[in-house]
Amino acid sequence: MIAGAFTALVDLSGFHLLETFALPCDGNVSDMVRSRHFAIDKTVAFVIANALSYWINSRWVFAQGRHRQTIEAILFFGVSLFSYFSGLQFGRFLITAFNTPGLLAAVACIALATVLNYTIRKIFVFRG
Repeated sequence: MIAGAFTALVDLSGFHLLETFALPCDGNVSDMVRSRHFAIDKTVAFVIANALSYWINSRWVFAQGRHRQTIEAILFFGVSLFSYFSGLQFGRFLITAFNTPGLLAAVACIALATVLNYTIRKIFVFRG
């Protein structure tokens, strides 16, 4: 749980920095532009947080050994991508359908991805 919270914090912090200083997800821009900026900001933050997440999960959270390390990494990142795209679409939906602020949509995105990641990784990637 601590590992997941830490990587979620890295993801959210990265998103917030990008949203604040690079591509804003709030303000006087259309929902479509906000949604596009959200997707770009979340993608950059995801790549950084996911690399950190693999490193932490493979060392301290799950027991390795179900698969060779290369296969384990491929499965880990595959699950991450699935969860990421699920959460990303959910966040974009919240922005365009409900005018949700970007940071709140990012939190919802991370929450959904966290549940999916943990469940699928525990069952298919690592030994439980």
